[in-house]
Amino acid sequence: MLFWLFQVVFALAAAFCIAFCLKKYNFKKKISWVPFVSGYPVIGAALELRDRKKILENIENHLNKHNGLCYMEVGTIPMLMASNPDFLKWFLSSNLPLAKSYSYGFLHNWLGGGLLISAGERWRRSRKLLNPAFHFSILEQFIEVFEDATKDLVRILEQEVGKDEVDIHYILTRYTLDVICQTSMGVQLKIQDRENTDYINAVASMGELIMERTFNPFKTFDLIYKLTADYRQEMAYVKLLHEVSEGVINKRKQEIEAENKEDGKKKRKMAFLDLLLMYKDENGQPLSQDFIRHEVDTFMFAGHDTTAAALGFALYLLAKHSNVQAEAFREVEPLGSTSKITIWDLQNLKYLDLVIKETLRLYPSVPMIARHITEDLTYDGDKVLPKGLTVTVVISAVNKDDSIYNKPNEFNPSRFLEEEPKPFSYLPFSAGPRNCIGQKFAILEMKMALAMILLNFELFPANPTFEPILESATVLKSQNGIKVRLEKRS
Repeated sequence: MLFWLFQVVFALAAAFCIAFCLKKYNFKKKISWVPFVSGYPVIGAALELRDRKKILENIENHLNKHNGLCYMEVGTIPMLMASNPDFLKWFLSSNLPLAKSYSYGFLHNWLGGGLLISAGERWRRSRKLLNPAFHFSILEQFIEVFEDATKDLVRILEQEVGKDEVDIHYILTRYTLDVICQTSMGVQLKIQDRENTDYINAVASMGELIMERTFNPFKTFDLIYKLTADYRQEMAYVKLLHEVSEGVINKRKQEIEAENKEDGKKKRKMAFLDLLLMYKDENGQPLSQDFIRHEVDTFMFAGHDTTAAALGFALYLLAKHSNVQAEAFREVEPLGSTSKITIWDLQNLKYLDLVIKETLRLYPSVPMIARHITEDLTYDGDKVLPKGLTVTVVISAVNKDDSIYNKPNEFNPSRFLEEEPKPFSYLPFSAGPRNCIGQKFAILEMKMALAMILLNFELFPANPTFEPILESATVLKSQNGIKVRLEKRS
């Protein structure tokens, strides 16, 4: 009896292995039109992507060799790496591959079904609901908030004047979190005056855990991951992050109730969170508390961390390139004599536009995005992208393609005056249906911060040899900080 049982188990195992191998063979046959990056059995190319300081460099090297398209496996995950503009034009403008990749699922404990990681009807519903929160009229009323928060930033930076160097990243992170809470959430928490912010530390730690899990072929499996210390750490951070977002929601609810009692005597700025709290569906039902918290968590994270990173790199580049800083200062100098900066003032800062655009080309806040193929797709007539494939758009490689940009590693804001890059060859905010919903908000916030910093300070390199050591996390970071020297502008 035992012998027959062994034979049945063996036959079933053999059948499973044969089916698995056939499936993998057919999958690879479909994707064989793409150059393969060699790897090891079981783990694939995972070792090549373990060092977060080398991930982007290694992937960009492969893409440069293979005309912007290559295939690799990370553990059991099949990945198409892409930076080819023609391919990206087709892929990102399509309505078919809208599902986010498996790695976005690692954010689920934190962000639930928020706009960043949702798909299908849930994503469409959220996008439609949230679009009005970023209308021009809404952005216009937040300029005053931007200015007030930036005055606080200037006050804090004044304490750093004269020091040999200052790592401005953490200061900027508190600033952008303060801004997102005052504008999109409608609550004032005075975060900039806190020396230590557990929320910011937890966000940074979550980013590290997620990247570790993404490129670890064993931790991608939920069953294994839940047995690790990383999982226990993650759940502790998630608890803290949810407590903060729940606190923001409850504070805003109380404020709305108090404002309503004033019988409309004072016109209220309509925040992103207000839309969620006031929304009623076709049956007159409000959004669930979980739905609201998922979107609040998403926007508190995505709305502050990405902008802080971009601002830090912009200030580093301005400090390093005195000629660009001088030109930017000449443009913003007239704002020093205005009583209030308006949205029109910010929109007319054309050279600062170029500075921001060039900063995001060299240092895109989100260097990679990924999509999961849910059905076989055909590209360029007969090239198949098989179901189950993860397509990773390597934005950092797109933005530094030497076939598009002359001397792509140089900081030259004026390059965009000489020649506008063709569509899908510049992707700091992604493109297509799933582009960044808050990009106009972020640009206006950055312009306000850079303008007021330039009006008050001269920026210098911390030392001649300092260079940021880039590491790829959920947001592009510098492992050794962003260091500059500040002097009060006379």
